[in-house]
Amino acid sequence: MPSVLFSAKNISKRFAVPVLESVDFEVLHGEIHGLIGANGAGKSTLCKIIAGLIHPDSGEMQICGDEYQPKTLKDAMQSGIQIVHQELSLVSTLTVSENIFLGELPTRIGVIQDQELQERTSNVFEKIGLTDINPSAKVATLGAGEQQLVQIAIALARDSKLLILDEPTTSLNAVECDRLFRWLRVLKNRGIGIVFISHRLKELTDLADRITVLRDGVKITTAENFSINHDRLLGWITGEKTKERESSSFKSYCTTTPALQIKHLADGRRLTDVSLTLHRGERLGIAGLVGSGRTELLHAIFGETADCSGTQQLFSDDYRRIFSKTHVAAKSGIGLLPEDRKSAGLMVELDVKTNLTVSSLWKRFTRFGVIQINDEIMTAETLRTNLKINSSAVSQSVETLSGGNQQKVAIGKWLITDAEILLLDEPTRGIDAAARRSIYDLMQQFVSDGKSIIMVSSDLHEMMEICDRIAVLAGGRITETFDRTNWNREAIVKSCFHTHQNEGSA
Repeated sequence: MPSVLFSAKNISKRFAVPVLESVDFEVLHGEIHGLIGANGAGKSTLCKIIAGLIHPDSGEMQICGDEYQPKTLKDAMQSGIQIVHQELSLVSTLTVSENIFLGELPTRIGVIQDQELQERTSNVFEKIGLTDINPSAKVATLGAGEQQLVQIAIALARDSKLLILDEPTTSLNAVECDRLFRWLRVLKNRGIGIVFISHRLKELTDLADRITVLRDGVKITTAENFSINHDRLLGWITGEKTKERESSSFKSYCTTTPALQIKHLADGRRLTDVSLTLHRGERLGIAGLVGSGRTELLHAIFGETADCSGTQQLFSDDYRRIFSKTHVAAKSGIGLLPEDRKSAGLMVELDVKTNLTVSSLWKRFTRFGVIQINDEIMTAETLRTNLKINSSAVSQSVETLSGGNQQKVAIGKWLITDAEILLLDEPTRGIDAAARRSIYDLMQQFVSDGKSIIMVSSDLHEMMEICDRIAVLAGGRITETFDRTNWNREAIVKSCFHTHQNEGSA
């Protein structure tokens, strides 16, 4: 039995309300310890206390048997504790190398020694197997997934006893997740302890040795991985009994009638020749490496890319040019849920009602230039109830809602417009497992009415659970399409990765 590397006892923290209440937590040498709970359960607060970013109100901690009371992040790092936050914290104007060695740059007479810096970075990348990112590239030129890998590499490159990863895979695709997990298993074999926070149940059960569940600031349990199934884990997270869901529970509403046909779409940048067909009642997943153009494809379909070429046929209309205006796409029955819901999908400082009705305000709630406020409130309240948005009222500010409820609001505004096609970019990123199930149910209800969804997700397991087909986007085009009769995770990952390798060779 491995010895205890880190322990925390009776950790409590209160802000306006209690956030952690007498939590015990320990990590063994060479252990990957999963940490899970709904948004607001106290996971990030506990990890920030361990990393010296927040001071507990009470409790005690030890590392390697010695008393541990970090006053700052620097104290924690000197004790061998590294933390990688979910939010990116790189300096976008600096290069990858400069970010990795920020604070310890090799200089002579105040001048940075570029060659030495590049050699150091190359040695680090070679050691951890990160060879496809240019050390001299400016961070601002990298995609979100590549930036996340750099941020993780910074922590992996330093000597650590305990590594804390807060939702590290939210911006990574399947290939990059596999690479990260290989890194973590190497570190585990070196005796390093790892705390791995994730909302993705399969990630935790595939990777972790033990899993601790927090709910409302209280530790519910710590269990050995082999004794846990997903439904038991979900029950601990929510406090509710859950019935085991079988893979056969998937129900398809896909028809043979096209809802949208795209031919030879190109944006002059990442999309060179995309052709695809979306059917009525279908949930179509788009897989691909970060930088393959998945997000760009959704934005092009929604008319946010003015200089696109190609044609489209919407329902039974004639073929015409790709939309170049978002209001034309919206009027035609297309809605877009962007990847960054807070900055692009919602007005978080405003209330639930306004966010739900804003896209249909003039069309549905205005008569003779006057907004019908009562009708607007009644419609928003009905939708809030139907979508199970957990808020006190439609007058509650969106910024006070959990991530899952914010996502429901962002989707709900398109339901009021009677959209026929939803374009969903990472619809479950950053939300807890229970809220994720709610979004899945909402998507199923949407397609059961004969409507259609195109979904981008970095979580391949998620797409395989809820999609009718998965199309692989690589080299600026759809290279292969899988359906439920012929897909498996390995084949889809290989399709993404092999095409990428072939492009590099060419």
